[in-house]
Amino acid sequence: MSDEESAHVGEELMAVGKILRPHGIRGALVVEPLTDWPDRFAPGSRLLLEKAPSERVEVTVVSGASHKGRLLVTLEGTEDRDGAEALKGMYLMIRGCDASPLGEGEYWAHELVGLQVVSEDGTVLGEVSEVFCRDAQDLLVARNTLGAEFSIPFVKEFIKRVDMRGKVVMVTLPEGMEP
Repeated sequence: MSDEESAHVGEELMAVGKILRPHGIRGALVVEPLTDWPDRFAPGSRLLLEKAPSERVEVTVVSGASHKGRLLVTLEGTEDRDGAEALKGMYLMIRGCDASPLGEGEYWAHELVGLQVVSEDGTVLGEVSEVFCRDAQDLLVARNTLGAEFSIPFVKEFIKRVDMRGKVVMVTLPEGMEP
């Protein structure tokens, strides 16, 4: 591990994108954005690529553009499909100190993962396993005790309260959306 990599170990980091797959033959990546600030992927931006839980390398964005609700990103040094394929499933991170401040009632996607999903009557429905940040609305993906996944749009109609201290998301789900 280089001095640059080891300097980031133990530091608070936040995922801003997940690399889903390569796109084309020139090293472009399809990235699921985990941020409301797409400028993070502007040419020249520097991000941390998380190769393993304690291994990160700094990368520079060569290009970034919106593509079918996701992003097409090219990173310096990733010049072909094989190089892009090797990055599949990895996260692009920023340092916590570089994060934009949140407003009232806003949460970082990574903070919601692991929270219990509970109905208004107190029934535990599952646990948040993933959060998708979409243009129209964010989407919580939860897993019930049997392992089945269900999705909940992150809108006031369904999300009644988020209690970060209690680690609970209280929801009201219409019939058919329940797990």
